[in-house]
Amino acid sequence: MSEAEDQSIIESYQFHHIDISKCRECREFSCEEACFRGIYEVINKDSIPKCTVVEDREDRCVKCHMCTTACKPRAITID
Repeated sequence: MSEAEDQSIIESYQFHHIDISKCRECREFSCEEACFRGIYEVINKDSIPKCTVVEDREDRCVKCHMCTTACKPRAITID
């Protein structure tokens, strides 16, 4: 029996969910560029990147899914 554990670390906001374990692989930071509402900010770009939702901007999201499409590691989900 395999003892493999799910290495995903999901940070959940109001309706955005970001698997920050997948953010670690990212070098493009396309979520910031794709979102025309400025909802995402990637911190620690030079070391261990982590995508975050900018405080007080999540309500501006129109759920266009441009960010989920642009994110190469598929770290972002929206419900």
